[in-house]
Amino acid sequence: MIIKKLKLHNFGVYASTNEFAFKGKKPIVLIGGLNGRGKTTFLEAVLLALYGSNSFAYIESKYKSYGQYLRAYVNKEDNSHESYVELEFSMDDSDKEIYRVKRQWSASSVRTSEKLQVYKNGEYNQYLSDNWIMFIENILPSGLSNFFFFDGEKIAELAVGNTGNLMKEAIKTLLGISVLDLLESDIKRIITRLSKKHIKDSEVIEIEKLRTVRDKAAQQLLDMDKKISDLESQIEDINRKLEKTQQEYSAKGGDIVTQRQELFQKRAQLYAKIEQEKEILIADAGSELPLVLVRDLLYNIREKAEIEHDEKMLQSAIRKMKFVFDKFKEENSDKAEAASIFIDFFKKQSSNNKVEKIFNMSEMTLFQLQNLLDEKLTRTKNDVFYRQRQLATNEDKVDNLDNYLSIDIDENAIVQIYKEIKKLEKEKARLEVELELLRSERRSLNGEAIATNSEFNKMVEAYLAKVELNDDGDRVLKYSHIAINILKEYKIRLQKKKTEEVAETMTACYKKLANKKNLIDRIIMDPLTLDITYLNVKGEEVSKVSLSAGEKQLMVISILWALAICSKKKFPLIIDTPLSRLDSSHRISLIQKYFPYASEQTIILSTDSEIDRYYYEIMKENIGDEFTLYYDDISRSTTIKEGYFWEDKQ
Repeated sequence: MIIKKLKLHNFGVYASTNEFAFKGKKPIVLIGGLNGRGKTTFLEAVLLALYGSNSFAYIESKYKSYGQYLRAYVNKEDNSHESYVELEFSMDDSDKEIYRVKRQWSASSVRTSEKLQVYKNGEYNQYLSDNWIMFIENILPSGLSNFFFFDGEKIAELAVGNTGNLMKEAIKTLLGISVLDLLESDIKRIITRLSKKHIKDSEVIEIEKLRTVRDKAAQQLLDMDKKISDLESQIEDINRKLEKTQQEYSAKGGDIVTQRQELFQKRAQLYAKIEQEKEILIADAGSELPLVLVRDLLYNIREKAEIEHDEKMLQSAIRKMKFVFDKFKEENSDKAEAASIFIDFFKKQSSNNKVEKIFNMSEMTLFQLQNLLDEKLTRTKNDVFYRQRQLATNEDKVDNLDNYLSIDIDENAIVQIYKEIKKLEKEKARLEVELELLRSERRSLNGEAIATNSEFNKMVEAYLAKVELNDDGDRVLKYSHIAINILKEYKIRLQKKKTEEVAETMTACYKKLANKKNLIDRIIMDPLTLDITYLNVKGEEVSKVSLSAGEKQLMVISILWALAICSKKKFPLIIDTPLSRLDSSHRISLIQKYFPYASEQTIILSTDSEIDRYYYEIMKENIGDEFTLYYDDISRSTTIKEGYFWEDKQ
């Protein structure tokens, strides 16, 4: 199915007639708009056109009746009080079958009634108009529609608690379980009706008593499930309030009040480090450090001192040669004259190069000077630079702490918020204890329900086995009981088989999108309760509340993607505010790996901060159509223009 057009007349913020026409051949349709400009209204219009009172947008709304819901969306700017939504779509790319469904209503009278018209290939079709619900439920059951049309902000909560009732019903529809539940319910009504016609002998009376006990146990179990579901909703509400209150507490400086003593201690430690660094720098300044300023002069001194040292060594060598020459003459008189000439020449050369002694350093003093220039000054200089950087860093930290501690804090307001946090935490703890008690009680009730149902079935089977099947009623009654037992066993086996397949698809979708692939290694679904659990590589359960807001949203998108795949329905995908809670890496992952492949037509409703210029450029090659919603404060209505924000074509 591919949406061709959506026409809105006086619907929500869309005054007069507005039309979205989708002509592009690429998979992504991008509709941009700031908050309150009509993005969510677009989503609700599509749901309303397709499903009417079966739309989950209406079912989940605050309105008590469908008529109230319709009246709430009438834009009265032109005083006509008339409104309609019209959706045109084809079943595939061939456009051989094009359907146009129009829902029209008026708010001019007390009672709001709806007129539905359906056209096929441009011609009005009476049969489809009369049987549209049956037709669209066959294409895409309303129970599955929230796999394809969803609000990215709202769905993140689905990742936290146990799978909600609406989601469970949708999953049952996907698995084909809802049909079995309906069949079981119909068979039970047949059994009840036939049982009332039977002669009330003692065994039948006993069976009826057991039926009453069984039905009571089943009803108690249903009531308990509702209590548990309501309590889980209360805990989720408290979690949201708690998160909001904690954010307010931090924003008003509550964290500073809580950490004040720790911050003062940290500042004192930094001051101690600063004083220590200063003392070391002063000590360095009183040692060889000032010599860095005259390093060139010291190099000159060393050079001259080394020359003096060489001259000194030379004179010492001459004296040694003279002493040795006297012995040489005694033993080699014939060669003494030549040796004497050489020594005289050597002395003459030495006299010509004689160096004036200025420093007259000893070898130890010269060594110390060389060590000072080659190592100590460089090392001291580097140490001083390092300590100066450390000193500057620590002083910056102290300044930041001082600024942090000098914030003007309304401690009375902080105390009130803190009390509210503690109150919410206390209430949450109380509800969690109550929830655990209810779950424990449910386990007992479930055991009783199973036991009473088993006892009832055994007595019915025993009774039917010995009575003569004299009429059709007896036969229907007997085989109805057999059918009920077969249905229950089949449903368990079917759920187990299909939930494994769905869970594997969920895991695969999550791993395509997630960056931290080692956080969750596997997703499993309980075949009986349909609750979803996340496991890490060690097979340990990953707490759902430990997921960040972005991870929750990414997880649910993965789940919905998997359910859409498993449904094998080719339907458009409409996502409202898809990226609001995601970080940049996860946004890129969705843009590159999900949007182009999630459906043949993916309609994205986004703000300019969610999909900005950077993300727009990444996904541009896959965008077929793009629109921007503009709101006029004077007319208090939204108009549609082609092009996405800065790509506005009008």
